[in-house]
Amino acid sequence: MSYDLLFQQALAAHEQGRFDEAEHIYRQILETAPENPDVLNLLGLVAQAKGVHNQAIELFYKAIKFAPKHAPFYFNLSISLAATDHDVEALDNLQKACDLEPDEKEIYNRQGLVLQKLKRIPEAQQAFIKALQLDENYIEAKINLALTYSETDIDKTIRFLKEIAEQAPQDDVCRYYLSTSYFDKQDYATSYHYAMEAYKLNPAADNVLFMLGLLSLQQQNFADAKMYFTSATEQNSYNIGAWLNLANLETNETHFKEAETIYKKLLDIVPHNFDVHLNYGNMLYKQNRLSEALEEYRSAVVINPESAAVSNNIGVILKDLQQYEDALGLFFNALSRDKTKEEYSVNVAETLVLFYRQDKETALKVAENWLKNMPDNPFAQRVCASFKGEKLENNQIFAEKLFDNFAGNYELVLEKINYSLPRRIRDLAGNVKGTIVDLGCGSGLIGQALKNAQNQIIGVDISRNMLHLAAEKGVYKQLVKGDITAFCQKKIAEINPDLIVAADVFGYIGNIAPLIAALKGRKICFSVEVLSEDGDYKLNDAGRYLYNEAYVNNLLQQNGFAQINKYDVVLRQEDGKDVNGLLFFAQ
Repeated sequence: MSYDLLFQQALAAHEQGRFDEAEHIYRQILETAPENPDVLNLLGLVAQAKGVHNQAIELFYKAIKFAPKHAPFYFNLSISLAATDHDVEALDNLQKACDLEPDEKEIYNRQGLVLQKLKRIPEAQQAFIKALQLDENYIEAKINLALTYSETDIDKTIRFLKEIAEQAPQDDVCRYYLSTSYFDKQDYATSYHYAMEAYKLNPAADNVLFMLGLLSLQQQNFADAKMYFTSATEQNSYNIGAWLNLANLETNETHFKEAETIYKKLLDIVPHNFDVHLNYGNMLYKQNRLSEALEEYRSAVVINPESAAVSNNIGVILKDLQQYEDALGLFFNALSRDKTKEEYSVNVAETLVLFYRQDKETALKVAENWLKNMPDNPFAQRVCASFKGEKLENNQIFAEKLFDNFAGNYELVLEKINYSLPRRIRDLAGNVKGTIVDLGCGSGLIGQALKNAQNQIIGVDISRNMLHLAAEKGVYKQLVKGDITAFCQKKIAEINPDLIVAADVFGYIGNIAPLIAALKGRKICFSVEVLSEDGDYKLNDAGRYLYNEAYVNNLLQQNGFAQINKYDVVLRQEDGKDVNGLLFFAQ
């Protein structure tokens, strides 16, 4: 086959997105013409399209070596250099392209993009303006100029984009960026509107399909999200974000085999992608493949040593391996990098509790130092108080933050610790008619256990995330976010319920006297973990309150509860041992 025919065949495959076929033919041509700059450049473009930018850079440099006066080669090289965060080098090559072709608008537009990435916004704006001076109808540069304001004034960006959309009614790119801008403002309805406009104009645009996938995820419409991400990969098999979200969806649905296939595919395409290693590690951890997960997290650390998330995830594995001191070091490293991430504080607290059982003195010193450095952290306050056996009132903030973070794995954890209170309460309460108030309803397990055709249930909880889980059960007439004591003081008389339940809730309160007083005259059911020593109630080293049986009895009697029935219960298992408690029915 002649050179020209081979070349045309390769170009056709390239234009149709058959990159592997095009690459194969280009390399055939190079065997007979190894110094052909055009073929080297085209091979570089194939590698670029496949996301293999290091290979693309090498090929573009070779093309430049044989054709140093050809501006497009420098331009193409700059794209892959910027993609691999060699931004200053990318600008140098764009300047070389500009010196060769000073009237090429695409060069200035590309300069603007790299300068914007470097946060050199005024220079980026000047570059886009220069592109527009060369072509006042250059839509891409207009859009990019509008986007330079997005970090400081998103509304200004939106105004500019709307003006461009009016001038270019068939432009899908402008509508795509309007969608992303409204998404950043958390105006998801408007974001969806513009994403659909962009989709109607260009249904094959993989970035628009990806955006629709993200919007579906935000609405927890996982089936649509999967459909859009799949479509995005069909339009562009190198859409890394779409593949990654697909893999994460498969992981969340415990389709681990399918997820792993995608993660491995991604690592073939982008072996140094931080998010791929991180999420693949998360999937392996969920399967308890700890050594493999650790390997992926360590690969992620090499790519981004500043990542708080990776420090946290490695810490979780070391905690599971009972290497508590090393785990704490990683959790504190994560917390120092992102003090707002409550998950990290939860992990520190949980690990300190476990470490305290190994080495009380050292764990207490670590807890005290944590509190000294972060005196307003409710988890540090709670852990220190629990280690010292001190009372710590006003627990609403702690409980809210704890259970908001706990919600995702709540029922899985309860399964592991043999939590059986809902079943026991149902057996003892029988077929309850009328209105039930479920205090500290959590994810709705009590509501599920007690619901029948003859009752209605109102759930109250401090954690918004827990209430979302409870709503999914479909058994509650009403769900209320709030402190249960304040709720009972204001609303119980108005509701006049037939039964009030508080299962495994008092362990997070401490002084229950105001709550018991607010329940005077009602039929109540609640559980407590028993304090076997003197005193009314006390924080244990795990951060839960234990109650003296006599103290609870006295409180009930003082508030007019004449009929008090108590039942021994196993609340859960901890370290393989039963945790004993009492279940009270009083009226």
